[in-house]
Amino acid sequence: MPHPLELTAHASYEYYEKRQGFSIFSIFKNPMILMMLFTGGMLFLMPKMMEDMDPEQKEMMQKQMEFQQDPSKMLSSMLKGLTGAGDDDEGDSYVPIERKPSAKAGGKTVRRGKRD
Repeated sequence: MPHPLELTAHASYEYYEKRQGFSIFSIFKNPMILMMLFTGGMLFLMPKMMEDMDPEQKEMMQKQMEFQQDPSKMLSSMLKGLTGAGDDDEGDSYVPIERKPSAKAGGKTVRRGKRD
């Protein structure tokens, strides 16, 4: 066997991938861009959808927004709907719960002695 050995390559390997060119559609594959476009579209479309609503639907939506201002009112109406209690549709039956001041909030508490 003669030295040095002479070897020939049968194929050449490409170790690096060619860089792909810029495409505007590759930007739209980004999830953050998709969320931004959806949010922008909804900001534009929601007022247009509100203009096309019936007066009854607008009134119903305003009632729901009033309930969202006071969470306790909203919860009580939801619980009434789930349990079936209170057949009246008006939200006038709302009664606030009176709470005693706690010691943490600066209220005075009465200490009791040992019970016999």
